[in-house]
Amino acid sequence: MIRWAFHDFVNGADASFLLRSDNFPNNQSEKDSISQVGMRNSKYVGDIKLAVDAYCPGVISCADTLAVAGAAAVKVMGGPYIPIKVGRRDSCISLKSSADKIPRSTATVDQLLAFFKPLGMNTAGAVAMMGGHSVGRAHCVSFKARLYPKLDPKLDLKFAKKLLNRCPTKIPLNSGFNPIHFTYIRNDPFSPLTLDNHYFQELLKRHGVMKVDDNLIWDARTLPYVKLFAKDAKVWKKTFLLTYQKLSEYKVLTGKQGEIRWKCSLLNKK
Repeated sequence: MIRWAFHDFVNGADASFLLRSDNFPNNQSEKDSISQVGMRNSKYVGDIKLAVDAYCPGVISCADTLAVAGAAAVKVMGGPYIPIKVGRRDSCISLKSSADKIPRSTATVDQLLAFFKPLGMNTAGAVAMMGGHSVGRAHCVSFKARLYPKLDPKLDLKFAKKLLNRCPTKIPLNSGFNPIHFTYIRNDPFSPLTLDNHYFQELLKRHGVMKVDDNLIWDARTLPYVKLFAKDAKVWKKTFLLTYQKLSEYKVLTGKQGEIRWKCSLLNKK
């Protein structure tokens, strides 16, 4: 649910990324972006919305549902309590091209910071949000280039052997397989269901799975924050809290803008 909320926030906290492409006869929606690969359990968003509408029909938007559910997931998984304002309305527009801009698993630090800057996030905030990968997992296809045709020398050798054992076969770039079905590895093997600062500690051991994670320790702009968050969980949680709040209020729709959807994947019938 944390990833769901983040993917919605980056194009405006308006539930646009929940809309299916069949809402739009002339374009693909964010749901069809490659950045959405691996987004599982969409039915739970619908279940939460149905439960909310049972008490307050047509009052709470899908955008609010995502923002609050993401914050609740953070708390349940050991992260900080994040107060969330409500009153967002849902977008009637969703563009695949918007979601395509979300940094990929191979993104450089330059690309990462350039993406987050327009969202009002500084370097500390960007690194703090990467800590959400603590409860994430990476499919072999997302880091195969670090293993084949030769090992990335920046990987710790023992850790690299672990990755090779988990992903023993070279995966062709255009294999035709859906990456969702590839074998995966946990970003944090020690507490994979707890949102904590182990992610940063693992990075410093050169145990970053995806290139986008590993890059954080090789750049003078981001390394100090990796070290800080690895050492001080309280500082990381506070930074994560403030950044999540800021993102949850990015380009929101209010008043008569947009609508309040009855079903999060579909526009309301006019």
